[in-house]
Formats: sequence, C-alpha cells, structure tokens
Amino acid sequence: MEITVKKLAYHNLTDLNFTIPDKEIVGIIGEGKTTILRLLNGLLQGKGTIKYNNQKLTLKNKINLIKRVSFINSTFINQFLVNTVEEHMIFYMQYYKLNIKNPQKKLEDSLKIVGLNKAYLKRNINTLSTSEKKQLQFATALLTNPELLLLDEPFANLDNKTEKRLTRLLNQLNDRFNINVVIASNDCNMLYKYTKKIILVKDNTILKEGPTKDIYSDVEYIIRNSFEVPDIVLFTYKAKTAKKVKIDYHRDIRDLIKDIYKHV
Repeated sequence: MEITVKKLAYHNLTDLNFTIPDKEIVGIIGEGKTTILRLLNGLLQGKGTIKYNNQKLTLKNKINLIKRVSFINSTFINQFLVNTVEEHMIFYMQYYKLNIKNPQKKLEDSLKIVGLNKAYLKRNINTLSTSEKKQLQFATALLTNPELLLLDEPFANLDNKTEKRLTRLLNQLNDRFNINVVIASNDCNMLYKYTKKIILVKDNTILKEGPTKDIYSDVEYIIRNSFEVPDIVLFTYKAKTAKKVKIDYHRDIRDLIKDIYKHV
C-alpha cells in the first residue's frame, strides 16, 4: 500500500508532503511524529490530502480504509474497559465489524504469531507485564489482516527477548506478506537498523525524506539540524574523518568489523 501525503496541516504541523512507498519499512523521527501517525490513521482530521493507493481518505470512506490500517499506540490502553485478553480482542473484532469465519481460531493464531499461547485468552489484562501488553497490541492489530501497520515507539520499555521477537515479526510481515510498516520513534539506532526510508520532522514540517542509509550518512547535516546520529554511523564517521580510514557506512556491526579488517 503506497501512501501519498500532500499539503497536510493540523494545528502547528503545516505543509506536510511525503510518500510512504509500497512494501517498505519507513521511519518517522522528530517532534510531531505521533500526530502524523494519527493523521494517517484517520484518528485526527487535518487539512490536505492523504491517499492510500491513489484513493483519497475522506469521512465517507474512512471506516473501510481504516480497516486496512492498524495503529499500535506507544502504551497499552484498555479503551474497551474489559477484563480479559479474550474480551479485549473480541470487542476489537466487533468494533470494526470483522467478518471472520472462525473467530476463536483467529484469536489463538494472532496470539501465537506474537509469541503468546492460547492460555493468555483467559488472563486478566491487569496481570500482564509491559512486554506482554505490547505483544497483545500486536496480536490485536493483526486481527484485521492489515496492509499497513503504524507503530508509535513500539519497542520502548520492552525486554530484549520481546524486542527481538517483534522486530523479527515486523521483518517477516514486510518480507513475506508485503505489509507496510511505519515506525514513529526518536530511537535513531533502531530506525537506522530496521527501516529502508526515513522522514525527518523539524519546525512543524517535513525537513527531509529519503533512504535511511543515505540520510544518516550525511552526518554533518544530521548534527546541524539537531538530530541524533546512530552510534554505528558516528563511530564510522569519526574513523573516516580522524583516521582517514576508507570504510563504508553499515547497519550491522559485523559488516563494519569486516570492513575495518579489510582496510585497516
């Protein structure tokens, strides 16, 4: 699903123009990133144009389009005021009027995908850990078989095991099922490692967009505009400028080490 945004404005955000390419993992970083996600999901109504595969998002077609888009908040909110995991997921299916032949199997399969077994259906939501609640958010979001996942700070406060599981899941959803993923985060290290495209937001508008590696390789530009530089990029930059080492910018530390051995 390709998303094109033109002249979008909402409160302080103005003249937002950018593209989310089809079948890619894209990162948004900077002040206003969460608001942009909510505009894309129709949770907020701005002025301007948002198109999903050339179909304009309007008040009339909003419900049908949003069924193809799942938004995962930065923290779990029990907005349905239910007790158990099962009640939460069933209410979600009813709210979006999902026509599922075997709802029980769908619930169990969605939990299994994120690493939770069917016993969790009977668990009280209040007894879940922060990581388990995040897994529940992912499982619930997958109930609609979305074409686009919008994630707000998805890995904040997670244990390492859950973070690795969910990053693998996102890559699988993108690679195997061509699901678009948009991650709004200020974690430049995570965005550099997992996204193909990055969108920089500054002064209430889009500063720059492009391939993640290309954007962050311009270290002086990133620093000049008060964005943080990923650790692996900063290390490489210092080696290249101070030691005049001819090495490339890499996403994986193992590739960087190989490059250093080759040229040093």
